[in-house]
Amino acid sequence: MSEEKKVFTKQDILDVMPQQPPFLFLDEVEICGDEAVGRYTISEKEHILEGHFKGNPVFPGTIMLEALGQLGVFYLLKSGNPALKGEVDASKIFFISADGARCSRICRPGDTLEIKARVTRLRHPISNFEASMTANGEKAAYAEKIALTFDYKS
Repeated sequence: MSEEKKVFTKQDILDVMPQQPPFLFLDEVEICGDEAVGRYTISEKEHILEGHFKGNPVFPGTIMLEALGQLGVFYLLKSGNPALKGEVDASKIFFISADGARCSRICRPGDTLEIKARVTRLRHPISNFEASMTANGEKAAYAEKIALTFDYKS
């Protein structure tokens, strides 16, 4: 597989992702080989922060895991990995599980998340990723395995 780095803008991401605002947690992505790196800055206007928690906005850990999974979804759609035997259908990618997942830092509005996902298995219909997240350079979340199921366009 080519080790050429591919860089994607917010518009590139919006054009292909099944998740859309306000439930899309990627602002930009770079793909190189078996790894993707994404970034997302938590806004004070996040709808989910209105009640999590009153007067003390905290980005939910479950959403941090969602962001890890979304980077895997984007990788399946845009990596061009030769293990993919066709064009992946965005409407047929689903989160299956997160194993060994933990959150180790509270994330708040203004924090910039750097999200990394590395393919550990890619064989239709399952893809596995090891994924991690930092917030402003500090370890924030990790999953030993994010599993996604996918299918190809007909």
